[in-house]
Amino acid sequence: MIDNKVFGYDKEGEYQYRRETIYDWVRLIATIFVVVGHSAYLTMQTTYGGVEYILPQNLSIVYNFKIMDFFRYLSGWVYTFHMPLFFMLSGAVLALKPMAVFDKFFKSKVKRLLIPYFVYSWLFMLPVKWLGNFYDTDSLKAAMKGVLSGQDSGHLWFLTALFWCLIIFVALKKFLDRLNITSVYGLLLLSGVIQLCVGYAPFDILGMKKGLGYIFYFSLGYIFQIERRSHKKWNIRKTITATIILFVLEYINKRYSIINSFFLIIIGSFLTFLLADICDRMFPKILKKRLGKIVIRNLFYVYIFHDPLEYIVLRIFFNNAFLESGLGCILYIICRTVGIFIVTIILGEGVRVLKKIMNGILCDRCPVN
Repeated sequence: MIDNKVFGYDKEGEYQYRRETIYDWVRLIATIFVVVGHSAYLTMQTTYGGVEYILPQNLSIVYNFKIMDFFRYLSGWVYTFHMPLFFMLSGAVLALKPMAVFDKFFKSKVKRLLIPYFVYSWLFMLPVKWLGNFYDTDSLKAAMKGVLSGQDSGHLWFLTALFWCLIIFVALKKFLDRLNITSVYGLLLLSGVIQLCVGYAPFDILGMKKGLGYIFYFSLGYIFQIERRSHKKWNIRKTITATIILFVLEYINKRYSIINSFFLIIIGSFLTFLLADICDRMFPKILKKRLGKIVIRNLFYVYIFHDPLEYIVLRIFFNNAFLESGLGCILYIICRTVGIFIVTIILGEGVRVLKKIMNGILCDRCPVN
């Protein structure tokens, strides 16, 4: 959704862009977290559709093994911070290079966020959910209309929310720049006020309220990257020590529930960054290999495609009583996580190929001056 390349100059003064691979790792880990977070629910209800699956009476004992319970705990834990994390990540990536003029920036976000929202909602999300028994024929038609207002945007709400977050944040930044207010902390303060007050707005346009409900975290990510430039990178010992401390805090909170939701978001998000930093140090070349490049360039499509496919898996496994066997329970978890991740990568590559073919056809038909 946003390219994570850092701006700079070469010796001749030409613009150069160096990819910040640590944010590739953050995107990868955060996307895995999203898939895991959406892999445990049995009940889901939206404005026009929903599913409710009940575990069979003859449920295999494997379903309640400790490792399975841990996996379901992991799914719940991810929900404590994964969406603010994505907004922070988007803010950090925005800070990697200079902002374009507002008109150009606005048009690029319409192209990258709003158009995919409508296209993939109508052509993929809703039809696949219908196949997964999430909608019947009548509710499917209503949901298609609901996409226009954001009432039934499903997991794709993030696209419109991020659009509003980006547009309002950049408008604020440029407004403060005109006033010669350069402190990014003033921007953070304004973002916090907007996040606190947006719920009182008398109108909502395509998920605007939801998007601005995360603008403080977006601003926090932006400032994180700005400050990161001027600070010396931690050595591996400090990074690992900090990671262990955060894991200990998560464990203490699991047992005693003493940390409030805001600090859980900060801890979970920073922990993700530290894990990404460790991966970036330990495996510096893995994302540069062919398979790594394929995965990274398709993470957007993993997000787009994964959630509707969950309902197909649910329908198959529950309609065929697969959870009554131990092997069925294991395959169920694998299909809802690793299986869906692989399938969405393949679908993403398919979309990329299709786009190239369509662009080639359109270019062939364009008149040559």
